Amino acid sequence: MAMEEEQYDEGFDREDSDLSLMADVKLPPLPYSPSKTISRKQTSLSLASPNKKDDDKDAFSAITPKPETVSPPLESRNLSRASFRPPLRKRKTKFTFENTPTFDPNEPYDFDEDDEDIPKTERYATQIEQSRALYRKSCKRMGLIPIKKVLQQFGQTVFSIDDLQLSARELKTIFVSIANGLDILELDLSGNKLGVKEVNYLCQILKANKHLSALIMRKCNLHGSPMKNLAEFLSTSYTLRKLDLGDNNLDDNDAPHVAKVIEKNESIGDLILSQNKLGESAIMIGHAIKENEIMVSLDLSWNHIRGYGAIGVAQGLEKNTKLTTVNLAWNGFGFEGCIALSRVLESNSCLMSLDLANNRVHPPALFELLKGLEKNKTLASLRLAHNPITAPMSTIVLNRLLHAKESSLTELDIEGVVVDKDFKSTLEEIQKIRMFIVRYDMALPLNKARVFKADSKNIFNIDPVRILFFMKEHLRTIDLFLKIDKDNDNSLTREEMQFAFELEGFPISSAALDSVMGYLDTNKDGSVDLLLQKMREENLAVN
Repeated sequence: MAMEEEQYDEGFDREDSDLSLMADVKLPPLPYSPSKTISRKQTSLSLASPNKKDDDKDAFSAITPKPETVSPPLESRNLSRASFRPPLRKRKTKFTFENTPTFDPNEPYDFDEDDEDIPKTERYATQIEQSRALYRKSCKRMGLIPIKKVLQQFGQTVFSIDDLQLSARELKTIFVSIANGLDILELDLSGNKLGVKEVNYLCQILKANKHLSALIMRKCNLHGSPMKNLAEFLSTSYTLRKLDLGDNNLDDNDAPHVAKVIEKNESIGDLILSQNKLGESAIMIGHAIKENEIMVSLDLSWNHIRGYGAIGVAQGLEKNTKLTTVNLAWNGFGFEGCIALSRVLESNSCLMSLDLANNRVHPPALFELLKGLEKNKTLASLRLAHNPITAPMSTIVLNRLLHAKESSLTELDIEGVVVDKDFKSTLEEIQKIRMFIVRYDMALPLNKARVFKADSKNIFNIDPVRILFFMKEHLRTIDLFLKIDKDNDNSLTREEMQFAFELEGFPISSAALDSVMGYLDTNKDGSVDLLLQKMREENLAVN
């Protein structure tokens, strides 16, 4: 095509301003027809035949055969002018942005403003939706209504359905939905009754999900076959780190299965067995504790453990070398259990926290426990709250700890125990040496009684039993004597006995003191044996 024909004519008035910048446009080749080039200056179209009439405006479309594939129609205001658009080219659209704020780098920006629009579990979005859809589908198949609390927890690390009291069918829909939930780290099924089938479903979940490390199953009624099946699986499973089986009515028949979990499992470090009925079968738990080398925390509170069961648990703790925290609260260890625990404290070098609250630890039992406590080097926290400990005995405990140079005890809880007037002064002496925190109820007021002069004709100086009766009106005699025993030799000399009477406001004559010593000195060695006196008071209390 000649150059003159391609030159733009300034006088030419374009109706379509969008095509004013177009030069030569090549149309796609038409079927059964050679391709042609159309110029802007060209005023006629001769594509079919030289004999085509000029006044036939539809000649082009009439003689052109239809292509096999439909192409976009050619748009033009006047076919006599070359105002065609390329068939596959989209017309540009002019957008106008009104009131669009511009970003100013110097202006403060709140980056948390749109946090709600960003899903917090974006990388699990597909899996979450899949789990929810599976749960809804399972509920629909079984004719159940999906639970909103369950739907909201898909994708979270802690999945809890505690206290929902779900039926077996509802539990099955949940177990099916979370079977592949690899993001679940803790599963709480408390408050839902689990039968044998549900426990088997749960074992399959634990087998598939290796990330699940904490399992809480309180009030699930695992007594009997469910506990047996669970123990069979846990004895060979090594993924759980924490297991809570509290308040499941586990009794003597379930104790062998619990002991099997403790003895065979090699991953559970925190085991909670509180509020069950293990009782005397705790002997099996003690034997299993001897063999366990993984567990660091054990909770056996509220299990009716007393007598032989208490001794069995203590013997297990004596051989164990890993447990650092033991909770034995709300049992009945009493005198026999404290004797066994005293041996544990003498030899154990790993126990750091011991809870003996509400365990019938009376002064004689506490006296035995102190023997091991004085020699222990690792125990840092001891809880003796709500035990029948007398006020003078509280001061005796602090005096023993004050002279125990190897003791590492830094926290003592005797909540519910009323302390005597010397307790605070002794506590201050200990706190000057090392950090020591004590929790107690209240302190008795100072004794303001007037010290009177001894009279040989006074009835108190004649009858030693009446003297002891008035002295023990507010405290036990043995507690007073233990308090006076400064050298801790478990005996009182004549001089120490006289000082004890004067301390309580009852100065005594030599004749009356001879009568008291003759009454209390049963072995006639010139001193009062405190151990014998303690046994005498225990027998009187029993009778």
